Amino acid sequence: KKEKGYDAGIRGKGYVVNSLEAALWAFWSTHSFAEGALAAVNLGDDTDTTAAIYGQLAGAYYGFRKLPPEWVDCVYSKRFIDCLCKWIAYEGSQPHSNN
Repeated sequence: KKEKGYDAGIRGKGYVVNSLEAALWAFWSTHSFAEGALAAVNLGDDTDTTAAIYGQLAGAYYGFRKLPPEWVDCVYSKRFIDCLCKWIAYEGSQPHSNN
């Protein structure tokens, strides 16, 4: 385990393997969604890719309720996104024919 992150050479550099390594490092070396997200972007270089991978992984692990409320409150169109999520969940729970 590379505990020092940036100092150990962990950076997302646009190449998927580097970005995945950086996101996994942020996930395994922190204890909350916010702490890991900040660790991911503070590694520098290709931070948007690293943070996107981290966000998907950590979001699945921690769940919506563990997101920092002050971050959620700043999301543009959050009411629309919430409605869309509920609609997708509803549609996914309905039986569908093969037609």
